[in-house]
Amino acid sequence: MDRKDRIVVLVGVVILVVALIGVMYHEKEYAGAEQTVEKYVYNVEWDEKTVTLRDEGHVAKGETSNYTYSIDHDGLTCVKFELEWSDDLAHGFIIPWNWSDTLDMKVSAPGNVKFSGSSSATGSTSPLVVEATIGSVPSSMQINASNETEVRKIIDSYISKDGKGSWDVDIGIQTKPFFFDRGNDFTLHISYTYYEPVITKVKVS
Repeated sequence: MDRKDRIVVLVGVVILVVALIGVMYHEKEYAGAEQTVEKYVYNVEWDEKTVTLRDEGHVAKGETSNYTYSIDHDGLTCVKFELEWSDDLAHGFIIPWNWSDTLDMKVSAPGNVKFSGSSSATGSTSPLVVEATIGSVPSSMQINASNETEVRKIIDSYISKDGKGSWDVDIGIQTKPFFFDRGNDFTLHISYTYYEPVITKVKVS
C-alpha cells in the first residue's frame, strides 16, 4: 500500500470515528430527553358552604310534633335549629292577664355530636335556639401524589364524618290555661355549614 492509499484509509477512519461520536452524542441526548419526567404537586384548599331550610308546622295542646331532617354532607362544622312563633292570645281584653304559651324544642343528633350548650330549649319568648358545633375547617395543604384520585384518598382522613345522618326534632307546648287555646303555629329554621376540598394541580418541573 503506497503513501496515497494510506492517507485515504486514514481519512476514512477519521470520518468513521467522527460519525460514531456524533451518533453516540445524539443517542445520549435522546435518552436524556426520555428520562425527563414532568412533576406535579396538588394544592388543597377548603371551601365552606351553608345550607338553609325552612319548615312550618303546628303543635297542638297536649301533643308533640316530631320532625326528621337528613343531612347528607361530610365536613360539617355547625348545625343550628331556630324555632319561631307568634302567640296571638297572649293578652286579655277584659281581664288583664298576660300569659303566654311555653314551647320546648329537643334535638337528637347522630353519634359523636356535641352541642354548643344544651340539646333542648324551653321558653315563652321566640325564638328558641339549639346549636351544635361539630368540627373546624382543616388547614390548607400541599400533597405529592400521582393523580387526583390518590389526593382524595389522602385527604379523606381530614374530613369529619360527624353529624352526617338523621337529626330528630321534637316540639312541644304548654298552652295558656284556657279552653280555647288549642296550640300554636311555628316556623323552624334549619341551617348547617360544611366544607369541601378544592384541589389544584401545580407543575413543579
